[in-house]
Amino acid sequence: MADPGHDSYAAAAEFYDLMATPYVAQVEPALTALLDDVDTVLGPIVDIGAGTGLSTVMIADALPETKLVAVEPASAMRAVLMSRLAARKDLRERITVLPQGFLDTGLPSKCAAVVALGVIGHFDAAARPKVWSTIASALAPGASAVVEVQRPGRVTAVSERRYTRTHAGELRYEGWSTAQVIDTESLVWRMTYRVYRDQLLLQETVAEHLVWPADSDRLAAEAHVAGLCLTSADNETGLLRFVKERQEQ
Repeated sequence: MADPGHDSYAAAAEFYDLMATPYVAQVEPALTALLDDVDTVLGPIVDIGAGTGLSTVMIADALPETKLVAVEPASAMRAVLMSRLAARKDLRERITVLPQGFLDTGLPSKCAAVVALGVIGHFDAAARPKVWSTIASALAPGASAVVEVQRPGRVTAVSERRYTRTHAGELRYEGWSTAQVIDTESLVWRMTYRVYRDQLLLQETVAEHLVWPADSDRLAAEAHVAGLCLTSADNETGLLRFVKERQEQ
């Protein structure tokens, strides 16, 4: 869903929405609450790394009067997003989809809010200052940014586990994940998607994502340098809310 390595999402796009149901059920109420007092008169809301549009639709349904800009560089994920818009005329009229990474395209200025779910970990420590400054530049004074801390938030190996299982028709779909440490700053998440008919494995697809984990304290310190003040943190979802500081007159 983010800029570096976005081609790795080509393999995941087929399964992404099906596997994301538990994640959406957890994140949607928290995100909706964080956006509840956004002043949409200030401008549009930008969804960075919009992926298949799950987060974009959450935002659009929570704030039905606002316009949105969805930024998604991965063509496979964007194809699902565009299908969502095609199915809902109300969304097509309100949502602009930008096909580049957000560091490579001009974001609107004076935005009411910026949302970045599953994004920040795709940038290393050298690139993140530009990420934060770009977000800050897009926000109107006093506007908010909601950024997700990508679990586990630190560099640590994670044993393979099945994180979800669901059914569609007569088939069973399973999502498995494991993390391998690369160095002191990065790791690779290996996502395996398996499709079964009863006990017969019909399909196995693997996607790998290089990430640079950072916890909420580190991200808050980085954001502060760009003029973004942490105002709330949800430990259950990893959602952080920042507000752009108003310059003194």
